[in-house]
Amino acid sequence: MNLKILQLFRTHGSPLHIDEMLQAIDVPRSSLYRQIKGLTQSGLIEMAGKGLYAPGWLADELSRVKENSFSPLIESALPIMQELNEDLGESVNLTAIKGAKVQVLAHLECKHKLKYSYEEGQVLDLFKGASSKILLAYLPQEQSDFLIDSDLPEAEGDRLKAELSRINQNGYALTNSEVDENAIGISTPILRNGKYLMGGLSIAGPSFRINDTEIGTYIERLKEAAADVSLMLS
Repeated sequence: MNLKILQLFRTHGSPLHIDEMLQAIDVPRSSLYRQIKGLTQSGLIEMAGKGLYAPGWLADELSRVKENSFSPLIESALPIMQELNEDLGESVNLTAIKGAKVQVLAHLECKHKLKYSYEEGQVLDLFKGASSKILLAYLPQEQSDFLIDSDLPEAEGDRLKAELSRINQNGYALTNSEVDENAIGISTPILRNGKYLMGGLSIAGPSFRINDTEIGTYIERLKEAAADVSLMLS
């Protein structure tokens, strides 16, 4: 098994297309496919789209034995999350894509004694809620399409793709009652250098507080907060 493939993720980033692997490793295409199959079966890499591969669950777990790869993101985001939480009083969440799942990396409870369906370490529904949809909207399109096409019927997948396109154009995701009844979710992407998706920053609160007259203010505060986290990661 050619472990040089794994080293490519360190030097070239992720996800990685098979054509990029071929350019970097001097082996026949058929041999590369066999090596990819072995690495996939072992959990060291996983398919992330058509011709795209990313580090798999085992590589992810091994990296966290040495250090938490999300630590810089969490450390940068927490002070800004705490400020949002204090100012707005609503639940604040930090989420990220882990393989084919969305995980809550950090969570601050609502100040008004209302508890929502989020807690640190929780795995979220990939296709529901602002916290998940913002990540799908800013993933490379091939990867996002692969995740959607793998799990959703065609018509439902097409509707979601259209929604994600609007989210990407607007720069935020806004949902109502998708995770908790009568709860508004708003999320913005955390982009390193303005283009590399690191995670999502979101707030959740009841619709009677985050109403039509207040939503614009919440969105702008969240965009500013996400931009501040991005600057700290640059």
